[in-house]
Amino acid sequence: MEKREVGKKGEELALLFLKEKGYLILEENFRSPFGEIDIIAMDRRSYVFIEVKMRKSQQFGSPLESVTAKKQQRIIRTALFYLKKKGLRDVPIRFDVVSIEEDGKNHHIRLLKNAFEAAGNFSY
Repeated sequence: MEKREVGKKGEELALLFLKEKGYLILEENFRSPFGEIDIIAMDRRSYVFIEVKMRKSQQFGSPLESVTAKKQQRIIRTALFYLKKKGLRDVPIRFDVVSIEEDGKNHHIRLLKNAFEAAGNFSY
């Protein structure tokens, strides 16, 4: 399975998982000049920007390890772009990561809420 197919499968599994957890899905694969956010959702009253990482093996580390500081900064900048584009100010936001590890036919899905925080000022 190609990397792109693995990513698509991971996002589909994550969407089902998040919906079961009560998340309201707002956007999928939101793109900005700064990068992409896999899923944007509402969890209660918070806007949640979600990165999905799926691995078929630990050869390149765990899915959570692949959300580097550089990747986090791209997600944060894209989230700020989204908020500005939608005219949203002073709303609670959060950054989550959905980690999916495939073990044969089984999938181990973990949700890490508040996986990272945006440093600095949210004004734009």
